[in-house]
Amino acid sequence: MRIPMTDAATLTSAEKTLTLQWKTMGLEDRDLEEAKTLTLRPNGLGAQTSAELVDRLPRLLHESDRDTLPELRVKGLLGEGGMGRVELAEQLSLGRDVALKKVREDAQSEHSTLVLLREGWTTGLLEHPNIIPIYTLGRDDDDEPVIVMKKIEGTSWMEIIDDPDCAPGTFEADDPVELHVEILIQVCNAIEFAHSRGIIHRDLKPENIMLGEFGEVYVLDWGIAVSIDDDPTGRLVCADDVDSPAGTPCYMAPEMTEGDGSALGPHTDVFLLGAMLYEALTGRPPYDGPTLFSVMLRANKCPSPTFDDDVPEDLAALCRRAMARDPQERFADVRSLRSALHDFRRRREASRLSDQGDARLEEVLQLLTHEKEDKPIDDATLYGVFGQCRFAYEQSLKIDPHHRGAQDGLQRVLEAMADRALRRNAFKAASLLISDFPAPNPEYQRRLEALEDDLESRQREFEHLQKIRRDVDTEVGRSSRAYFILVMGILWTVLSFGLAIATEKGVIEVTPKRMFFHIVGLTALVGAVAYLGRERFFTNELNRRMIWCVIAAFGFISAHRGIVWIRDIDYHSSFAFEMVTYSMAIFLLAIAFDRRLLIPALPFLFLSYPAAIWPEKLYWFFSVANTLTVILILWMWWPKDDPCAVTGGGSKSDSTR
Repeated sequence: MRIPMTDAATLTSAEKTLTLQWKTMGLEDRDLEEAKTLTLRPNGLGAQTSAELVDRLPRLLHESDRDTLPELRVKGLLGEGGMGRVELAEQLSLGRDVALKKVREDAQSEHSTLVLLREGWTTGLLEHPNIIPIYTLGRDDDDEPVIVMKKIEGTSWMEIIDDPDCAPGTFEADDPVELHVEILIQVCNAIEFAHSRGIIHRDLKPENIMLGEFGEVYVLDWGIAVSIDDDPTGRLVCADDVDSPAGTPCYMAPEMTEGDGSALGPHTDVFLLGAMLYEALTGRPPYDGPTLFSVMLRANKCPSPTFDDDVPEDLAALCRRAMARDPQERFADVRSLRSALHDFRRRREASRLSDQGDARLEEVLQLLTHEKEDKPIDDATLYGVFGQCRFAYEQSLKIDPHHRGAQDGLQRVLEAMADRALRRNAFKAASLLISDFPAPNPEYQRRLEALEDDLESRQREFEHLQKIRRDVDTEVGRSSRAYFILVMGILWTVLSFGLAIATEKGVIEVTPKRMFFHIVGLTALVGAVAYLGRERFFTNELNRRMIWCVIAAFGFISAHRGIVWIRDIDYHSSFAFEMVTYSMAIFLLAIAFDRRLLIPALPFLFLSYPAAIWPEKLYWFFSVANTLTVILILWMWWPKDDPCAVTGGGSKSDSTR
């Protein structure tokens, strides 16, 4: 934004009129190389003379000791400015250091005295954390005004613009842009407060902003501030009374260059805040030039500011709006500007987090690529990086819900992990990931529904296979079968040996009729026991079929004995054949259900031959075969892992299926 030397030959008629107006106002076109931030002071500040105003102030200096004030002891010089001198003093009653501001001896005049008084009165009205407190306003023994204010130690914003490393360590900004925005927000706080009291500063520039070592930000030099409201005390200058340019030309708003106080307002300070931001971002003031008039002409034209490529575009746009030539195009007030700065900080923080998410996203995609290439990856590493990535994006969106980069990044990482979950048939994980998509993706929803249908089909098939497996599992109902065999075996063995003893001693005469009713009764007993214990015995298909086979075998034996009775066949021969039938029935059970029953089938088969050879010992052979068969079956089916299962009503395998 630097402009060339101006001279009368290059000026337009409007510019010539303006420069003539400035000369009429008493402005001198001078070289600015030695004082680029020179503040132009107003020509007049009211009807009252400085002497009248100073005479009303209390005298603070002892006549006998020019270095001692009643409350203060001067300790040394802190610094000097354009017309002021600031000394260090001790406030004796409180034992603290304060700052004394007075007009330099070589700059003393009625005008400079009035400027100092106005600064004291204006600053005294503005009690705010970002404005230096004024303790008192008095005069020394030379009747010169003295402002007693808080002593601050720190660095000017101008120094930090030149070297960001000079910033106090209490500022937590990660980069210079963040630092400058943080400072400007605090300046906005002070200026908004001043506007609420009807005061505009008019001389905002980085030199007038001081940063304390503990993060304090102070707005200094309210010497040319004016009130936009009437001041009945006459202490403050009314903006409508301004009739000449005042301020620092390198930062002036266009309306400030024309010296028309009616054009001033809060929008003027909004421009100056934008001008300070411009210098913080570019390292140079908005306007520059070789002479005072050239700079003021540049300020009056107010070309749209330009920025280097490294300046964030949204912050540059914010600055352009604040520095718009037309006040109507600027921010409506300082609060709106401050709100825009806060929004920028949120967006910038959101972008920083989004960038972190982008870095983690690349790691996630690289790990997933390795996995697709059958390269081993660590699940813990993958999910750890994914968690960091997702957290960064979600935090970014929490700060700025409309951050496009974070939305797109979160969508990509969730889709990548959802794709992995779908490929691994992890329905629940895929469902949770897809439900968190920032934007719906019909393709992933379709794949999820297809996976759900496939898993439901597999589940039905699995349940069907589980049912089949349970139905053919010989371990299911094992204890119940053992209990059934134990009870029936004892009963049958007792009856068998009882019959053998009774027939040998001639107590009972065995006839086909009696044997028929005997087997029919036994079959009925087996059927009754099976019915009463159906919940225990019919635990799966195998047990049901085995029970029905046993009942069927007894039924066939009953039919066989009925035929023997009806046809009056030799009972001893038929009984040996009946033993073969028992063996065959057990063999068939072994082949169909449990091959371990092959061994218990042998006693009836082997002992059927001696029963046929020695019919008089028939019932003894039958009893022995029956006993051996029961013992072998119990040995195979007895629940070895749960000895109490028979009396407890079921084995462990029953309870876990």
